[in-house]
Amino acid sequence: MPNHRPHRLLRNSKACDFCHKRRIKCQSSPLDPSRCQNCVEFDVRCTYSRPSKRGTSSVQTAAAPPSQQQAATDSVPSGDPTQCTSPPDAHEPGVDRGRFNRGEETSSAAAEGSWAEPLTPAWQAFARTATSVIKKLLAAYHETVYPIFPFFDPIRLGHRLETLEHGRNRAFFCSITAACALSAARIRDGALASSQGGSEDVVAMPPEMFFAAAEEALPKNILKSRDFDYLRAYALLALASLQDAEIRAMQMYIGHYFTALATNQWHDESNWPEHIPASEREERRRLYWSMYTLDVYSSIVWDGCIHYQESHARVEYPSGRNDSENPQDPNHGTHWIVGWNFTTDLYRILEHSLVRLRSRSSKFNLLGDPLSSVSLFSKSKDRVAELYSTLPSVFRQLQPATGNPATDIYGFQSANIQATMALLRMVHLSLEDGVDLGTKCSVVSDVLATLHQVPKPYLRAISTPLIYHIGGIGIILGSVMEGSLSESSCRRVQQLLLSMADLLENLEAFLHRSAKAGQRLRDLAARLEEYMENRDQQRLSQNQAGAEFAAPAFQDSLSNGWGDAGMPDLSPQFQLPDEFLQDWTWPFPMSNTYLSF
Repeated sequence: MPNHRPHRLLRNSKACDFCHKRRIKCQSSPLDPSRCQNCVEFDVRCTYSRPSKRGTSSVQTAAAPPSQQQAATDSVPSGDPTQCTSPPDAHEPGVDRGRFNRGEETSSAAAEGSWAEPLTPAWQAFARTATSVIKKLLAAYHETVYPIFPFFDPIRLGHRLETLEHGRNRAFFCSITAACALSAARIRDGALASSQGGSEDVVAMPPEMFFAAAEEALPKNILKSRDFDYLRAYALLALASLQDAEIRAMQMYIGHYFTALATNQWHDESNWPEHIPASEREERRRLYWSMYTLDVYSSIVWDGCIHYQESHARVEYPSGRNDSENPQDPNHGTHWIVGWNFTTDLYRILEHSLVRLRSRSSKFNLLGDPLSSVSLFSKSKDRVAELYSTLPSVFRQLQPATGNPATDIYGFQSANIQATMALLRMVHLSLEDGVDLGTKCSVVSDVLATLHQVPKPYLRAISTPLIYHIGGIGIILGSVMEGSLSESSCRRVQQLLLSMADLLENLEAFLHRSAKAGQRLRDLAARLEEYMENRDQQRLSQNQAGAEFAAPAFQDSLSNGWGDAGMPDLSPQFQLPDEFLQDWTWPFPMSNTYLSF
């Protein structure tokens, strides 16, 4: 009987050059046996020209499928510089080092004399064929990422895409593919809130494809990152890495960003190109302060170094006056950038609180502590309250998401403000001396109550960074569980664990790289319940035995003794077994030392 099963797409034993460079799966195409599926989709040649690890290039060509051997032979460069897939070594004798500075540029890079190697033919073909998908991903970026990280002016971005600048400008190609990688990852993780269609078209192209494109377009020498689009690409790759919980990669790209910022002295507006348009100047200001907040945030969560302090900045806040969106403001003339700038103010306060917290415990603090922790905490808290009271009411109210970006951008600011103030409260708590268990639980309860009030679409759009805010709550609860507890305080901790679990499960239901933290918290809460029930039964049986055999004359002292050991009505103290403390490990990669309790 003939076999009518459809032919399965088989993965090639050796990836072609295109797939190998981009670290993507290489499988044969049923439509064109001479090329793989990816090369057919991107309309590029399918070559096998790289040297084999097991032998010479001739052995590699012989090992390739017969239908692809000719393609491998034809892929040998013929002297046409546009066919080079990578620039020659800058130190190689006879290399024309100026050849790569003669590409077409339409951004401020040309005025800055930056490195301008042209895109490889493969990525040029990719830019042409993927333009429609890129536009959809950038539209999703504008909806879900832009309200917190407004790196692109939408009108200017649209004009550059319409003129297909991403097909000839390597720096711009690098910047937008990095944005697409972040946007695709956010869509994959459930961040798209509006009812607009088209998300099915973009999920077919994985974020890893765009991430690889951006990485390959970066200059190999960071000193050549003289184009603003490269600086923006470093920032976007850091955010895309954070989205996938690739923390070391995030820290690497944050470091690359600040290295490029330092080598170009772009922390000072006087060093920016003189003739850039007002919209690009606004983009640069937004990028600078966005990365300042990300730097402070990562320094708190992962106990790292702050690269640039606020005192280093010679960059003004973005004003919104040159915003070419010209949004239809439904909130009595208040621009959304006002709320965005307020969040930056909160991070500046966070920076000073973090410096004070670290100086207090540092053995290298030669000048001592000019301000006491109590004084600093009180001053900081009063300043936050003062700034918050003058904030327009639209940013102090948590409005539901509507799916209209022009309206929801205000809701994003409110949600981000509340999340940042929660982080600030947790850092301030660590600055207080002698914080008792009740205060810690009250702060955790208030923070969780606030986050539960934030509409879920905003939480999902903020996505992975919010997970680490909740991680700070977990560290506070961990310090509570390490201390002495009463039965009532243990019950309260159990309730807070369940509240955290609810919040995390709403987020993790959409995350591609879920650590199942919500379920782990529920399991821990269930074990606490079981421990408390067993403890009650043991104490009850011990009390009954003591009442039966003890002499009446010793009843009062016995009762007092049991009270000291754990009678519920006397709020006795006890220590949780070590197994609970050993199991209390936050499943996401973060530092356990940034909050000192």
